[in-house]
Order: sequence, then C-alpha cells, then structure tokens
Amino acid sequence: MKFLFFLSLTASLLFGCNTTKPITSLDQVISVTHGTNFGHCRGYCRKEVVFTEGQTEYIESSVDSAKNPVKVENFKNTSNWKSITDKINWEKFSNLQESYGCPDCADGGSEYIEIKTASGTKRVTIEFGKDLVELEPLLTELRNQRKKLGK
Repeated sequence: MKFLFFLSLTASLLFGCNTTKPITSLDQVISVTHGTNFGHCRGYCRKEVVFTEGQTEYIESSVDSAKNPVKVENFKNTSNWKSITDKINWEKFSNLQESYGCPDCADGGSEYIEIKTASGTKRVTIEFGKDLVELEPLLTELRNQRKKLGK
C-alpha cells in the first residue's frame, strides 16, 4: 500500500508540475518589422524591413507618393529568422508602452519594432538611434540584420 502511495505521489510530482508556458498557435510570430521614420523630410522618409520566415522585404516610402513612388525589394532567405525570433520575449514585449522618449520630435526621427502574431500586432516606437534596455537583445539583432542587407 505504501508503495502505491509513493508511486502515485512521484508520478504526480513528475507530470503535474509543468511550469513552462506552452507556446500556442496564437503566440506564433508571423512577422517582425523594424522601421525608421522622419516626419519633416523630403524624399524617402520612411524605411522598413519586414522579416518573415521565408523572406525579407525592404520598403521605402514617401509622404509624396506621386513624386516618390514606393520602392520594394525582396530578399529570399537573407535573414536569419531563428536568430530574430529567439530574441523575442513576447510576454515582456507585449507589456511595453507604445512609445518611449520623444520619437521624431524636432525631426529627430523615430524607430520602431512591430511584431505580428496570430493573436494581434504590437508596435513599440523609440527615438531614432537610441537604445532601450527593454528591447534588448532584439533591437540590436534587427539593426545588425538591417546592416547585413546594406540598408
């Protein structure tokens, strides 16, 4: 009898204490966008790199799309998707504010990270070129991936 009690207690401890949060399909990252914007410039003031598992897309756009049409470049398998997604702490990222500092004040520019999952999209915007501890190491990885593209 003691043996059965000990066996059931051991089994409940082994299988009943799963403390890891399972990744659901709603947490699945669909895309990660790293962009910059300068509101008071002429020409191509907004630049984005959209990373997905299969490709990377680089987009330049302007306030005046007639004079400066949208430019799009696609790159196949140029980004290391896993190195980007491994640096995402979704729980931490989803709890961040929408904006930090004074993005694009006095045309200083803004920089943002936008993560799209099956459950929704979250964007965090900071001052251009500034660091934010809460976005690390993802911000550094996105900047490095962008440099590899020469953008």
